[in-house]
This record gives sequence, structure tokens and C-alpha cells, in this order.
Amino acid sequence: MPIVAAMIRIFTDQKAAEATRRAGRDVWSAPAAAEALAVLGVPATVHDLADGPLPAETAPVLVVDHPGDETAAVLLAWTADGGGLVVCGHDPGWTGIAATPAPDEAVVTLGADRLRAFGGWALDETGEVVAHWADGRPAIVTSPHGRGSIAVVGPDLWHTLVRITQGHPVHADGVPPADGSAPVDDGWLKTDDGIALSWAEDRAVPDADAPYEHVHPPARSLPYFATAQADRWREALLGLLLDAAGDAAIPLVAPWPDGAPAAAHVSHDSDANDDPSARAALDAFAAADIPVTWCFLYPGGYSPAVYDEVVAAGHEPGLHYNAMLDTPDCTWGFDRLRDQLAWATYQVRGAAIVTNKNHFTRWEGWDEFYLWCERLGLRVDQSHGPSVQGAIGFPFGSCHPHHPILGAAHGNRPADVLDLPLQTQDLWLTCTDEVRDGFVDEALRRHGVVHLLFHGQHLQHHAEVRSALAETVARLRAAGAAFHTSVALADWTERRRALRVHTTTHDGGVTVTVEGGPGVDGVALLLPPYLVPAGGEPHERVQRYGRAFTQVVLHGRTLRLVAA
Repeated sequence: MPIVAAMIRIFTDQKAAEATRRAGRDVWSAPAAAEALAVLGVPATVHDLADGPLPAETAPVLVVDHPGDETAAVLLAWTADGGGLVVCGHDPGWTGIAATPAPDEAVVTLGADRLRAFGGWALDETGEVVAHWADGRPAIVTSPHGRGSIAVVGPDLWHTLVRITQGHPVHADGVPPADGSAPVDDGWLKTDDGIALSWAEDRAVPDADAPYEHVHPPARSLPYFATAQADRWREALLGLLLDAAGDAAIPLVAPWPDGAPAAAHVSHDSDANDDPSARAALDAFAAADIPVTWCFLYPGGYSPAVYDEVVAAGHEPGLHYNAMLDTPDCTWGFDRLRDQLAWATYQVRGAAIVTNKNHFTRWEGWDEFYLWCERLGLRVDQSHGPSVQGAIGFPFGSCHPHHPILGAAHGNRPADVLDLPLQTQDLWLTCTDEVRDGFVDEALRRHGVVHLLFHGQHLQHHAEVRSALAETVARLRAAGAAFHTSVALADWTERRRALRVHTTTHDGGVTVTVEGGPGVDGVALLLPPYLVPAGGEPHERVQRYGRAFTQVVLHGRTLRLVAA
């Protein structure tokens, strides 16, 4: 077969978007699309309407803003000549596929998954229907257009991704489910007060005998968010783009070092601030042979020797910002975050602290906390996760580190902070093995990060928590997931995103060149399964994102490929 190289092109209208933002309204399309492809490791370029016609290339085009009549005609002609269009985030009527507004919030059936969508369009039944709205109308369709193809995603995927992963702004207690499994209305504002997913429709219910008693440890399995919905939406987008590429080779940068199928992270919060519980945690992590991110809580603190032992053991020092007390130094505000970060940095003798997790997952507003983190050099925030048992799993729809998108006042740009989602804390004490196995399996399926939080006092006083830690570490290692600190995950994410992958075709083969970043050590590429290294370099057939790929761990910046 002839081999063609390609790179996804994101088509935007920045002038219209900026005008809308100046009016105070969010336009998520271009930043959310770029972030989605960055999470997936997809090479992409952005082409703005103001840049003129798209170059006549074979690469699929992801149209995220309305192109206008003149450009629409050019895109359709290009598609008829063999191109592949994927259209999402605006009224797709210009493609010839009729659409009517969908509900502001509804469920879409995509394969075996029921996924929540926020806004968009219901489509006419044409071509192949890939997904349906709950009322039966088509939600995603693919249709031939001349010698090419058009895929239309009816749900507003960009709004959906931002809303699920970041939730709603938090200004008041959330409304808990009536089944008693998630008492979020506790008078404290937290991330899970703003969950956008549905307590009633988006959780798995292992034991349907409601109501539930919220006790520690739980007497039985409580409902939990079992599907990483935002990750599943990203995978659906990737599938449409790769299908639109046809036989063109689009290399992806694999998600984790050395091509690992998933990653794992353990964080520790120093809530008790007593030396015996700290040393119990140090012993447990040493026995498991894992590095952790140790988030230090103000006020109080360990003895100086314990801070030294934590750092000497190879653990990452972090902050556990406390805005949970009625004292001036433990309330919500930038100055308190700044002062507590300075305190924690002093405790570890000036070692850099770049990771934070808010005590009790405290949160207020929408994006102000990310702006504070930017100002203070905090690179990772771990606050988006469950504070109650019924929110365990994926309450914000993702197990992948990602950059949150700021509001319109800040240009809807991605924050210079990574959100590292949390699935649960203190295994055994907060969930049954059934629930743990469910969310671990899902994180592995989505090739994300299994993020587990522990507290020293529970490791000290509950043998079951220590056993659950050891068992889960062994299981994740057996699945091929390595354990990383938060800063290591941030470093890897930054390295991976700095890479620029270029492809050229020649003599029946493809040459992939990787530029940017400090190097390619540990970098793996995911390639179409019909390609193999021309020089016989080691490679393997893997399943990632629901598709088959040839995976090659790089040993240089250039790789030549030929048909298998």
C-alpha cells in the first residue's frame, strides 16, 4: 500500500472567539481541542481562519469553529477530493448534515458507554450513526463525501470536556444524592460540591439496596463514578481522527515512559502531624518500595528529623494547603496559600515544593486557585477528587494529568498548572475491594494514572489499610504501571508535550523525526499497526485507546518505518 504521513490540523476562528470572550462569554473550542490532543499525544498544528486557505495536504482537519461560507466551500471541496474532516463544537449544517439544538445536558450512548454531554446538536440520520442521544437521535455520524469523509460530533465536546473535568464554579454546598452515599452538604466548600456529572445517572451501583450508611470502613459497596467519561470522550475523538486519516500514518507519543500502559501515583497527607504516624507511613512506603508525594499540613508539624527523613527517603515534599480552620492563617485566600507554602518550604530546608493538594479538597470559585498556583510556582494541584465515599472513582471524568482551561477573562488559555486527579484515599477505610478493583481497572483501560492517597495515622492504626496498599501496589506493578512522584509526572508531561513529531514519506516508507525537548530517553511512539521499524528495532503490538498500534521505544530522534 502507498504510505502517507500526516499531522492533525485544528481549524479555528480566533478573531470571533476573542470577540466573544471580550463580551464575557467562554469559547472553549481551540484551547480544549489542543489540550485533548496533547493529552493523547497526537501531533497537531493550529490553523486560524485569518491564515487563509489550508495547505493542500492529506492530514485530517478538525474543525472546531464555524469556518464561514467561503472557507466551508474550500473544506468541502478538499474533502470531496479525498480529505477527512472531523467537525465538532458548532452547528455543523455547513457540512450538509442537518442539525437541531440538543438539550443543555443529556446522555449519549457510545458503544457500551453512557456518557454525559453538555450542549450541542442532534443530527439527521445519515451515513453511519456512531452514537445516539438518549432520545434516540443521532449524536455522532460519519458520512462519505466524494472520495473523502466527514465525521460530525453533535455533542459540544469542548464544553463537555471542560465542564466534566473542572466541574461547576463552587460558591455553595453541593446538593447530595438522596441515597446517603455522598454527604457533600457539610458546610465546607470543596471540589466535589461542583461535580458536573450526575449522582443519579453517572455512577455504578454495585449494591442497589439504598439508602447507604456513610461509615468508615464501609459496610458494603457504595455507588461510585466508575467511568472516566472525559477520557472516554477523548478516545472517541481520537478514533474519528484516525479513521479520517485513512492510510495516512499519524504517530502518537505514548502516554508513559518506556511505553508503559499506565502509571501510578501515591500521595500522603500529613493530617495528624505526629512523628509516630509519619514513621509508620515511611515504613509502609519503604516496604512497598514506592516514592510518594508527601503533602505537609499547616499548622503544627513534625519534628525536624521527620522532614529530613521524608526527603532522604526519596519522597517529594508537597503542600497540603489548609483552609479549614477559623483562624486567620487557615482560611481561603492567596496570602494564606503563599504563607503556608513558605512554611512548608522552611520545614524541608528550602527544598523546592511544586505540588499541592487542598486539605479536604477545599475549593472556591472557578479558576482563581489555579491562578494562585501559577503565581507561586506550584506546577501540580491534586485537589480534584472525592471527599466522600459516594464520589470515589472519577468524579471529574479523568485519570490523566491535564491543564485546566481558565475563564474568558483570561482568554480561556490553559493554566500553567497540571490537574492530577485523585480517585480515593485510604483503601479499605473508604471503599470495598470491589469498588477499588472497579476504578483501578478503568484507569488501566484508559491508560491513565491510578492516584491513591494515604494518611499516616490510618497506615499506623489499621493493618487492613497497610495490606490494601501492598496488594494494590503489587497489582499495578503486575499490570505494567510504574510508580512516580507528582513532580516526576509533571516533568514527564512537560517533556512529552515539548516533543514535535514530523513525518516524511520516501521509497515506500516513512521517516519519523522527533524534535524538541531535552531528549527522547524513555519516549515511545504509537504507530499504525501496518508499520514496523525498517532496521528491525524492537517493537511490539499493543492496544491503546481501544485500538491496535505498533509501539517502538526510541533510541534516537529518527526512526524509519516500512510496511509490515
